[in-house]
Formats: sequence, structure tokens, C-alpha cells
Amino acid sequence: MRYATAAAVALALYVIVNNPITSHSRAFVSDFAHDVVSDVVSDVNDVDGVDVVRAIDSRRSSMAGTCGAEVGARVELDGVVVRWGSDFKTSSAEACCRACEESARKCNVWVWCGDEEGCGGDRKRGECWLKYDAKNAARALIAAERRGGDSRWTSGALFSLKEAEKAEEEVNAEERAKSQRRHAKGNHRVYLDVSIDGADAERIEFVLYADTSPLAAENFRRMCVGEPSDEYTWVGLKFYRILDRFIDQTGSHTASGSAVNPGKAFDDDPGGLLLKHDRPGLLSVANAGPNTNTGHFSIVMAPAPHLDGSYVIFGEVVDGMEHAWAINKLASSDGKPTGEAKIVRAGVLESFR
Repeated sequence: MRYATAAAVALALYVIVNNPITSHSRAFVSDFAHDVVSDVVSDVNDVDGVDVVRAIDSRRSSMAGTCGAEVGARVELDGVVVRWGSDFKTSSAEACCRACEESARKCNVWVWCGDEEGCGGDRKRGECWLKYDAKNAARALIAAERRGGDSRWTSGALFSLKEAEKAEEEVNAEERAKSQRRHAKGNHRVYLDVSIDGADAERIEFVLYADTSPLAAENFRRMCVGEPSDEYTWVGLKFYRILDRFIDQTGSHTASGSAVNPGKAFDDDPGGLLLKHDRPGLLSVANAGPNTNTGHFSIVMAPAPHLDGSYVIFGEVVDGMEHAWAINKLASSDGKPTGEAKIVRAGVLESFR
């Protein structure tokens, strides 16, 4: 049994390294795991299995994050900038990682642009942004990897394996909470059919967080079905503000107030203000300040921590995210769409009971 345990640990580490989903994420795990596998294979017949596992645990707890040939995830991590990429370029993600590792200033996050066409706006290929995340760089990277996405940026973080283990536990707990919020009793599954430049409409489906953000969720639901009158509807509206890998925004400029409070705005949902703009696909109310919510919303297209606490999150995309990205391709530097994205149908698919 002891030998089997040691072999299982080694095999698990080997699978982590050779899994294409995880192999590009934390290079230091790769070097460590291959060493451990070699040690176990050569020593398992000579060393007590418990000692092997203790040796593995000892090395895991002391191993610090380093940079390797295959490093980084296709995400853009946040943090306080310690070196501006606009003035600093490297030839590869690994070189950017090593610059963070060797930085005289505190650095535990690096972000590198490897896209030949740049990474949006004025950002050029080769830009290496060094940052410092004082909260939890390990959790930020692991959570971003789980979410996935198609960011033009490649990011990584430096942290110990002990920090990684703790972060994994925290991210798992967060994902359980997100699942519970998504499937809560009283939530609604709704849809918008959006046509781009007159083409056949494609559907985006959302789950509305009726339990966490009851006012915002109910306002959205009502506008999906034209309640309390035809004045309050998403149908016919265009996405009027689109910013590259930031937001797809739409709303009514003619409806009086809000569907949930005709003639007036509705207040912020406290629970929705506590949620984080931490991933693409979230629904966020657009407003003009505290408690000024009406019939405007954004589909968040990238983590936007500067919005946290000011805009209510009230739902998320559960199907059709690729069409939200198609809308986002109409982005311009000033937010004015380069084409037309128009809502042609809307409705409610189900309410959770």
C-alpha cells in the first residue's frame, strides 16, 4: 500500500505536467514533478513508501515558483505596475517571467504581449508588464486558468507550492459558491437573440441571480417579456458602447425609469455590489452613480476590478459566449461600434423552482 501511495502521487504529478490544460501554467511544477517521478521510479524499491511521500511533501513545501521554457496562461492578470510594458519589451514570455523574477522591485505577476498584431489599443508585441499582487497572485492565476478565455496577453505569477495549494482550496470554494448562486431557487434563464450587421440572429442565454440581485434580475427579466408595457423591452435595442475586451453595453434611452420601478430608477442590490467583476460573461448594471439603475447593462468581457463595488452584478452568460465575443469585435477605441449589433428577440426560457 505504501509503495502504491508513492506511485500514485508521482503519477498524479506527472499527469498534471503533461496535461495540455495545465502544462503552460506554472513551469516550476513541471521541473519539480519530473524530478519527483524520476526519484520515485528509481527509489521506490529501496525506500519506505512513507519516506518517499514525506520527501515529496518536503520538496513541495519549499519549492518556489520559477520560470521555464513553457510558461504562462492566455489571460491578463491585474496588479500594481512596477515596470511599464510600454517602455520594456522582451522576446518571449519566459524572458518576461525572468525579468519579474529578477526585478529589483517587488514583482510576482508578469504580463506579456505575444500577439503579432498587438494586444489591443496601442499595446505592441513584446511588451512585458511587471506587476505586484499584494493579495494573492496564486489564486488570481489559478482562477484565471479555470475560467479560460482568448486573451491576447500571456500572464504568469511567481509563488510557492504551499501558496498554490492554499489557492486551489480557495478557488474550489469560490467555484462551489458560484455554482450555488447560478442554480439558486428563483433564478431565471433568459435569452437575447442578436443580429450583427443584418445577419441571422444568434442567441445568448443568461442566468439571472434573482436571489443575490433581486431588483436588477427582475428588471432584466421584465424587459425580456415587455413588462409592465411595451415601453420596457430589449427588442429593437442596439449595443451602443463596445470596448475591446472590456464591455458590450446596451440599453433603452427612451423608456421612462425602469421596468421594475416605472418612471424611476431602482436601487443597487447590496448582494450584487459585493460580487467581483472577475471574469468574462458577467452581467453588470450600467448606471450614473449609486442607486440610478434603469434599463442599461453590460456584458463584461474581461476582469474589471475597477468596477467592483460601484456596479451591480446580476447574472452571467451560460450559453452563446462566442456571440458576445462576436459583438465585441465591433469595438473601437472610443466605444462607438464599427457595425450594428441589434437585439431582435428576447424571452424567458425557465424559472428555477
